Amino acid sequence: MERQTPTWLQDLLDESEVQEKQQLIEFNKIKADQALAAIAIIEEQINEINSIAEQEIKLVQEWNLSQLEKLNKKISWLSFNLEMFIKKLDEPTVTLAHGIIKIRKGRDKVEVIDEAKFLIIGQRLGLVRTISAKIEPDLQAISNYIKINGGKPPSGVMLTPGQPKFSFKTITKGDTDELNERNDQQTKVRTNGVKSASQTQAA
Repeated sequence: MERQTPTWLQDLLDESEVQEKQQLIEFNKIKADQALAAIAIIEEQINEINSIAEQEIKLVQEWNLSQLEKLNKKISWLSFNLEMFIKKLDEPTVTLAHGIIKIRKGRDKVEVIDEAKFLIIGQRLGLVRTISAKIEPDLQAISNYIKINGGKPPSGVMLTPGQPKFSFKTITKGDTDELNERNDQQTKVRTNGVKSASQTQAA
């Protein structure tokens, strides 16, 4: 049986769809709790859409892999026969109307299997090289240094203070009461109205 959405909640959901208004809702604790309930319902709808999309994507990917496997097998079989053909001709290159087939010597592979033994002769013959250690900034250490030194960054470092972030939590239905948390950038107030920053899923 489909759950009926309370009238007050449906009204709140409908209000959220009117993007042109961009008006600030007058909140009290009851209205704020209703807003959280509305967000929870919207999140359920998002999860349902994502679930359907994932199922469709999986079906398409399986079909795609199946078709590509069949076609690649045909290519492999034809490629093998072309290789046998050009080897019989004993020619490095054969140019045809629909392409070119070639036989080329592969690149040699060099591998050191006994480094200690090789270094004895390798250094004398100039067959070794020295790679300098890579030096890069340690951001965590810099952050700790700034805290210890009263918020003053070292030379060549710019410190951007963290901005306040609004957050809220909703409870999703399931075997466990998992909390979904979203963070919002600080609300920016303009002289011509109020504009809320977009929400992002918390890490």
